[in-house]
Amino acid sequence: MLESLTATLAGNQLVSGGVALALLGVAAMWLREVPAKFAAWAKHFFVTTLTVDSRDELMFPALVEYMDSRDALRRLNNFTVRAVRSNTSTYQSLHDELQQGGKPATVFSPGEGFHLFAMDGRLMWMRRELQVANSIIEKVSLSTLGRDKGPLERLVAAAMEHRIARELNRIAIYVPSPYSNEWMRARLGNNRKLDSVVLKAGQKEAIVADLKRFFASFARYEDLGIPWRRGYLLYGPPGTGKTSLVTALASELSLNVCVLSLASPNVTDEKIGNLLATVPQRSIILIEDVDAFFQQRAKADAQVKVSYSGFINALDGVAAHEGSVVFLTTNHPERIDEAAIRSGRVDFRMELGRCDADQLERMFLKFFDDRDAAARFAAEVEPGRWAPATVQERLLKAPDPEAAIAAFRTPELVRAAA
Repeated sequence: MLESLTATLAGNQLVSGGVALALLGVAAMWLREVPAKFAAWAKHFFVTTLTVDSRDELMFPALVEYMDSRDALRRLNNFTVRAVRSNTSTYQSLHDELQQGGKPATVFSPGEGFHLFAMDGRLMWMRRELQVANSIIEKVSLSTLGRDKGPLERLVAAAMEHRIARELNRIAIYVPSPYSNEWMRARLGNNRKLDSVVLKAGQKEAIVADLKRFFASFARYEDLGIPWRRGYLLYGPPGTGKTSLVTALASELSLNVCVLSLASPNVTDEKIGNLLATVPQRSIILIEDVDAFFQQRAKADAQVKVSYSGFINALDGVAAHEGSVVFLTTNHPERIDEAAIRSGRVDFRMELGRCDADQLERMFLKFFDDRDAAARFAAEVEPGRWAPATVQERLLKAPDPEAAIAAFRTPELVRAAA
């Protein structure tokens, strides 16, 4: 029966032709996939690929930042650009930054698509793409010929070292997020050497020693059942180095800085409580110009959304966060409610005043290596009259020691010779 069916099909040209065409179609489809299959096989055996996407919050920005710094990728003609705020700025708004002479920088980076380049003597290529789903994910794939993963591993290691070096040489500045009750990293500020801040004799050494002693005393606080926290109050006229000192201390001890303004309309009782309870590890909480908050609160300023009790409760709540360091700064300590800065909330107070003779001499030596001129400068300029910021500004503008002394040599500014 099978033989008769086969014979019938063989004798029927229409049927046999259809079978042949079907077989040819299957063969054509198989042959069409051969190049793709061969390419995939060749890629698997002869190409090494590294892929990372933006869900990795550490490696992805480190790799992109490192690639942005390499000349091989900076020469590409398909790129994207982004604006980066000045790292040295201490101002939260772009307007304030521009008013103070700051200027956002432009950073160029390889754009979306395919890029072919040579790096470290090796041919590489990159594909950068955006995937839009529930969220936007950016993906970067780096490839090179050969099965040796070493070149790509070395590139990743170099990118991470580059990021670590940048982090260690900068201070992470955090500000309250305008969209949530959490901190957001606003920028990386430049490290400031502690020696660059000229205080009265012994002041700098005293506060550094106190901070180091605090960070080394966790076991003692725990044994005594005392919350491991420390509060500092820096007070004095404007320009006496309060914020500069905090920045320098953070640089010296490798700490983050979380900047909080009580007078900001975006800060409420709920928000300040959550912010002070979720401070990043090893951070200084800097609450500047506390007197402005008390003054505006007394005037019932509608812009102030934080109540006195909300501030006090949040400040006390910081005690639950181990290792917290809070710095309050003020130009007018007499305007602050004493209960807000009582012992337990503020443990260390330091007045930063206008320059005395010793400060004047040491500040002069920062700019000019001339001890005789520095002694004359300290003898002629009236002590207790000039804020360090003003002295520094005039010394910076002076082209030489004599011009620096002359900048203060007027009847009103010179102390009468003894």
